[in-house]
Amino acid sequence: MLGRMPFNDLLGLRVVRVYQDGITMEMDVTPRVHNILGTLHGGATATLIDAAVGVAIIGHFGGQRQTTTVDMKLNYLRPVAAGKVRARSRFIKMGKTLVVSSCEVKDAHGHLIATALVTYMLI
Repeated sequence: MLGRMPFNDLLGLRVVRVYQDGITMEMDVTPRVHNILGTLHGGATATLIDAAVGVAIIGHFGGQRQTTTVDMKLNYLRPVAAGKVRARSRFIKMGKTLVVSSCEVKDAHGHLIATALVTYMLI
C-alpha cells in the first residue's frame, strides 16, 4: 500500500507491525524532515499520524474500501531532533461511515512526543 503513496515514500514511512486494532509505522528523523529549529517538523509528525491511521484502515478492509481523513486533533508534546519516531494507531470505533482512531508517537527512547485523535470517512 505504501508504494502507491509517493508522499509517504518521500518521507520514508515504513510499517513496522500490524495489529488487529491498528499498526505501528516509523520514520527516521533526519535534517530532511527538520523545521527551522532543527527538530522534527510538525507537518511530518502529522503526516506520520495520518498515514498510520489511514494505512491501518485500508489494511483492515483488505484494500477494498476507500477512505479519507475528515478530522485530526493533534497535540505536540516534545521535540525530537534525531533517531526514529514510531506512531502506533489504534481503532476506537469502526462504524459504517466513520472510523475514529487514536495515535501515539514516541521517540527512540520511548518518550511520548505527540498524541492524536483522528476521524476517517469510509467512502
